[in-house]
Amino acid sequence: MEGKVTVLTPSNRRQNVKVTPNTTILQILEEVCQKHELDSHEYCLKHHNKEVGLTQLFRFSGLPNNCLLEMSKTERRRTESNVNICVQLEDGSRVQGEFKPSSSLWQVIEQLSSDALKSYASPVVIYMRQEIIGKERLAETTLKSLGIFEGRAMVRVIDKTADDLKSQANVYIPPTVKEKPKEVDEKPKQNVTKNSGGGGFAITKDLVQSLKKSTSNTNAENDEAVVSTTTTTDSKEIEPEKPKYDWGTGTGYSIQSSRHKQDVAKNLNGEEEAEETAMDIEPEVIIIGERNAILYSLDDTQTQAEELPDSFFDLTVEDLRLVLRDLKKTSRGDEDAPLLTERLRQLEGQKTMLNKIAHYKNCVIRIQFPDRFVLQGIFKPIHKISDVMDFVRKFLHNEQAMFHLFTIPPKYILPLDKTLLELDFVPTAVLHFVFQDKEENTNSADELVVQNYLKTELKEKLTTIEGAFYAANKMRTTIARVSKQNTNADSDLSLHAQNERRTPDSSLGAIPKKLRNTNLKMF
Repeated sequence: MEGKVTVLTPSNRRQNVKVTPNTTILQILEEVCQKHELDSHEYCLKHHNKEVGLTQLFRFSGLPNNCLLEMSKTERRRTESNVNICVQLEDGSRVQGEFKPSSSLWQVIEQLSSDALKSYASPVVIYMRQEIIGKERLAETTLKSLGIFEGRAMVRVIDKTADDLKSQANVYIPPTVKEKPKEVDEKPKQNVTKNSGGGGFAITKDLVQSLKKSTSNTNAENDEAVVSTTTTTDSKEIEPEKPKYDWGTGTGYSIQSSRHKQDVAKNLNGEEEAEETAMDIEPEVIIIGERNAILYSLDDTQTQAEELPDSFFDLTVEDLRLVLRDLKKTSRGDEDAPLLTERLRQLEGQKTMLNKIAHYKNCVIRIQFPDRFVLQGIFKPIHKISDVMDFVRKFLHNEQAMFHLFTIPPKYILPLDKTLLELDFVPTAVLHFVFQDKEENTNSADELVVQNYLKTELKEKLTTIEGAFYAANKMRTTIARVSKQNTNADSDLSLHAQNERRTPDSSLGAIPKKLRNTNLKMF
């Protein structure tokens, strides 16, 4: 399948170039430069003011057919350098070496894998879905013609016989339709007489009598059926039929059978009772140090997939309303948002930080180690990363070891002078632990033992993950209650002090002064 590309030269002349899916962008540039006597090393091609990579094939460049490319002069002259070629053989082994872009594929294969090449009857090189077959084509094809003139590339060498080259891979064969077995009639064939005429049956006295008997029997059966249907209709009128589906009256209804709804209600009631009994039992929490330190392992968690009923996936009218509301909010958010200056953005950031400080007095920080143990502690939002590292150091097996704390993704090593509030670690965050020395990390990853990171006695003081979450939530609620009580007590004291200042003791004979009205202005 051939296409066409139009190239606009620096002299504003248009040059049409025929291309195939395997044509490289460099070949297009060289063909135009050769016709107009220009140096291809000093120009590049652009499409909609975006430079197009010369190493790409036309099929992978994303350029449409009959597109317009513009030649643009480069800042520096493009020089050819050696490229690193990796050859993967049929057994999976790989060899690599450096070659010039003008080298042919046969030279590359012969130099890197001469021994394996002798055992190949017909070597085939595959690069970017291109198959170069035979020694003659391999000798004619250079690395530059494939678009390999800088960087590195990998080619695959396989051995295919002549029969394999003729056959096509992944050919779809439609399944054969099995013929249904013909039903054999068990009824015996009736003899046809010559006098029946037209291939019909012979009308005899026996046949007429049998027909009369059959009609009488059918009439009797029909009478019995009518009687039975009348009795059944009477019983149905007495007992009204239950509706198969409960259509509902309010919004958010769904088409579900009544039996299915009863079963779901029973299951929900049973689950609620089980949850209430589970909530009554408080998990065991083991504090191992200051800041309510708790250690738990992620290997102990067993995640079980909840089996949801089919009715859970039924889309209701209320769901559609919520989806429409969210779509309207997202569409209006970008359009109605006002343009903010850098100063206003800083003020909004400070406002959110103050709101977090007012709402969260403490934050939960969890440090995850490579052996899937997690250390949990309670910190203030104004604490720095250095305080967190001092907290972690007390539980390490080697307290003098140097380590980093980082977050993912992407990997970001936390600076020591930043606070938890500035790093947006309020109300909770998960940090990761790693040694600064690479040898300690490799040894720890190979052994996967607790004492490589934490002290040995801490392994006996593990808390379940449910207990860790319960302790964090309980700590937040208690701190919130204490803070409210303190604020109420402080407000009462301040009001009492103001009243004492405003109402002096009458036993001393002091005359109370009138309060000055600061709102009055002199004109």
